[in-house]
Amino acid sequence: MLSLPVQTELLQSLVSFLRVSLTILLIVTPIIALMELLRRYKLLDPLLDPLHCLFGWMRIRKESVVALFVGLIFGIAYGGGVLLEEKRSGALNRRDALVVGIFLSLSHALVEDTLIFVAIGADWVVVLMARVLLTVVIMLILRFFIALEAPVRA
Repeated sequence: MLSLPVQTELLQSLVSFLRVSLTILLIVTPIIALMELLRRYKLLDPLLDPLHCLFGWMRIRKESVVALFVGLIFGIAYGGGVLLEEKRSGALNRRDALVVGIFLSLSHALVEDTLIFVAIGADWVVVLMARVLLTVVIMLILRFFIALEAPVRA
């Protein structure tokens, strides 16, 4: 049998874990539901041109912006799913899939993760700006290493 102080500590840890889990659930569930509605009713389509202008420095095609946007806002799992589906459908070429995948690996779920960090006491400006700046710097460096055209295989 565990001592009373150990039992108390375990109970406090469990309560803290459940509180954080509930907070995450209350943040993530509405975001995922909203994204599904936006995709189902094609409400993201009017955003394609402005988003493409915003991410033009990455030299990706307009068709790639949806997967990038979804991943930025809602996370790498959801954005990765969109990315895979867009690649399978032929909407994304290999280069765009690579660039979007790298970008999302560095800076996914900006809204979701920031809200979660804020819920546990972080400064949202610091979290958001640090992630965005680091991603932009790395992506600008990678532009010199990722060819615009994929090499043709013989």
